[in-house]
Amino acid sequence: MHQRSNKPCYADLIIGISVIACIAGYFGLLNYYSFDISSDDALYFQRALTYFSVLEFSPHFPGYPGFVWLERCIAAITSHPNSNVLLSFLSAIALTFSVFVYCYQHMQSKGFTILAVMLFLLQGNIAELAFNGLSDATALWFFSLYLLQAHLYTRPTTNIEKKDKYSALIGGLLLAACLATRPSYLPLVASALVLEFIYHAQEQQRVQRLGWQLFSITAIGLCCAGYVFMQDGWAYIEEGQRFTQGHFTIWGNTTSTADSLLQQWLTTLTNTYSSLGLTLLTMSLTIGLYIPKTRGLSILTCCWFAWIIRGQNPENIRHLAVFSLLLPIITAQLMAHFYHQKSIRPILYMLSIILLVTLGYHSLKQFSKPKNAPVLQATQFFDIMDTQQVIISNYNIDNLRHTLPQHVILDRHYQNSSNYQAQQQDYWRLSSNKLDSDPLDNEHLVAQFKGRFLGERSLYLYYFDPNHLSPQT
Repeated sequence: MHQRSNKPCYADLIIGISVIACIAGYFGLLNYYSFDISSDDALYFQRALTYFSVLEFSPHFPGYPGFVWLERCIAAITSHPNSNVLLSFLSAIALTFSVFVYCYQHMQSKGFTILAVMLFLLQGNIAELAFNGLSDATALWFFSLYLLQAHLYTRPTTNIEKKDKYSALIGGLLLAACLATRPSYLPLVASALVLEFIYHAQEQQRVQRLGWQLFSITAIGLCCAGYVFMQDGWAYIEEGQRFTQGHFTIWGNTTSTADSLLQQWLTTLTNTYSSLGLTLLTMSLTIGLYIPKTRGLSILTCCWFAWIIRGQNPENIRHLAVFSLLLPIITAQLMAHFYHQKSIRPILYMLSIILLVTLGYHSLKQFSKPKNAPVLQATQFFDIMDTQQVIISNYNIDNLRHTLPQHVILDRHYQNSSNYQAQQQDYWRLSSNKLDSDPLDNEHLVAQFKGRFLGERSLYLYYFDPNHLSPQT
């Protein structure tokens, strides 16, 4: 009797040690890379550490007060120069533990929690989420904590009213923290609230629970709005109109191809997961829609995809972070669900191995040797030049201006760069996309600054010399 009761303890211990080993090994290897400010948005968050003003892009609209407050907490307890990057790194670790805890709570076959954690870590964009210094991983961590106590699946009606009230308040506060950290997750939060309302086991308490959640979200939202207005006043509204228009017309939901947004997102998904990996994960998502335990998360995933194909840039795979959280959980839960049917266990083993190998190979082959972010590699290239250079770029404009004050940085998105090029003067062009080679063009590829992992854009440096004529002319 004593030995039988200890068996689950030993199994839980082995599972816990295995998960900790996976997390420690993965993020330990990531420590090889530098915690650099790798984008303009990350630079804006770094500025907000000492001075908050959306009008002055510290950070950019809509302000992300929750992330800034957490960033300042990190800065208060550590001397790390890039506290926002450190915060995103720690959030990615915490998010991995949330995946483990969620699966451990919701699966009878506990061993599949290891599969969920491995699938999560082997996705191509986890390293990018950890090092981008942005709010994706932090907001998603708050959302994962909400999922741990939410009713997105059918439950027996055993909750008492008082306990459900406290659960609703906590859930609302977690969703409020998610929105305060990343307001663009509003479609995700709204979808989750609707699904929880539908799937809540106790019908008579649905309205009351939703009311307490909305109360929590509203209270935190008013605090964040008050803080922002104390800094910027009514000019914040004008900045919001300008920024929203620019997002959809200039720098946000625009890419270098003329394909439809759906086609561009399918290309991004294929680049992130590989064709085989995307096929297997899509199968899991489709099957998950028909299984009660995974139906809520599967619908939530579909709702998020419907939003991003309309409102997000396909060239930034960090917008797939919601998929990175939900798809491994759905897949592992489905494996555990069908595991009780002994006849299909060999198929489940084979599919698990194929998916792990596919995602692992596709993700790990993207890692490169440079320790610094591409923009820092470019900075090091120009730092050694004594004379002033003109650099035209379509990416990392403010970051380049911040790190290279001795040079002239022109924004490719605006007219001043076109005017300079029309003058036929020599200049450098730094592009996040490889330019098509034209034998009649005097722009020549000088260097490539490689992204360190999938999702971090490589930068291509070209030099234009009007005095140099190509052999064909």
